[in-house]
Amino acid sequence: MTFQQLAQDVLEPGLCTVCGACQLACPAGVIGFDGLDPVLTADSWTATDCADCSDCLDVCPGADPGTPESEERLFGRTRTPDERWVGVFSEVVAGHAVDADVYEASASGGSLTALLQTAMHRLDVSAVLSMGRDEKEPWRAAPAVLRDPAELVETAQSTYQLAPYLGALRPLMLEEPETRIAMSGVACHIQAMRKLQAMDTEAGRWARARVVLLVEPACSSSTRPEGTADVIRERAGVPLDSVVRLRYREGAYPGDIAIRTDDGADHRVEFWRAVRDFAGNKTHRCLSCGDWMSGLADVSVSDGDPNIFAASVTGAEQPKHGRVFIRTAAGAEAVAEAREHGLLSHTPVDLAGLNLGLERKRNRRATYERSGKPVPLGPIPGYQEELEIVPDEKWIAAPEGEGDR
Repeated sequence: MTFQQLAQDVLEPGLCTVCGACQLACPAGVIGFDGLDPVLTADSWTATDCADCSDCLDVCPGADPGTPESEERLFGRTRTPDERWVGVFSEVVAGHAVDADVYEASASGGSLTALLQTAMHRLDVSAVLSMGRDEKEPWRAAPAVLRDPAELVETAQSTYQLAPYLGALRPLMLEEPETRIAMSGVACHIQAMRKLQAMDTEAGRWARARVVLLVEPACSSSTRPEGTADVIRERAGVPLDSVVRLRYREGAYPGDIAIRTDDGADHRVEFWRAVRDFAGNKTHRCLSCGDWMSGLADVSVSDGDPNIFAASVTGAEQPKHGRVFIRTAAGAEAVAEAREHGLLSHTPVDLAGLNLGLERKRNRRATYERSGKPVPLGPIPGYQEELEIVPDEKWIAAPEGEGDR
């Protein structure tokens, strides 16, 4: 098995998630990224050098997220059809961070950030993987390995941009193998990490022992960097090389795209406009994805507001909060510690009502399932969405009179 097999089964059909797990898991360390594309970094490397190693394909969630196998390991069962889109969980609550700085910086209340801070304060975690920004090009997303709970405030917000991610853990694995790690990640990141934790390899044994808390936001889909670049240049009228800070959900709920430039000026783009612009900059894998949440994280969080697009259009305000899905013993411990030590507040909540991100995901998935194109496996083998498809454009229609201005 070789990198060439990964290319044939995943890369060529357009099923790469850009999760970076192949870079993390490769025993020889010869996989890197050229933009969003996995590549071999050793010019002379051949299939002969790979020999019978299949680690890059085994860990990859692109074609097969491995959800049923991971659920059996985590919960002792697989999800039912009623659990198709939310997965197995023990409890769901409405939560938000207590710390004012975290709450203010967050997209939907800061529950995930509060849990990651709890891991560092109370659960002997000394490094957290979160999505940050590229140091040289601050408008680009890039993974950040953080050592100080206060640093998490800057990453306490959604990032709607693809970037290779899990490979950022490789230096920790090789140089600081005893470090206890918590991580946030969307569905494909969590699926890949659970696959790695099941592997009988050096990297797999390390991941089982040292990656001790996984938390995830719900994900309707992510966007190529070009989508963000277009919003900055075309909507905000800002040159990319002048950007020094970028936030996707800044200010009064649900937030705007906030761009700071090197002259100290702040520029805003309404969130709903950016969502519409992002729609044309998706990968095939994101569009055909079968997961809103992986259901494999210790804790998952979705926006408490079921329709943040409409909130952006109307300017309706409400207290920020997330729906917090507690799934594992590790997740329950993190939530309990966070509440006990004043980092997280939560109250009971039900799951009634439509969620726009989930409905867009369901409709897109159904479209791709019927298209005949390659699609990643869903969490329930053989299950297909039975619904009357509503085109994505209708879910995110511009307000009357706005069009595509």
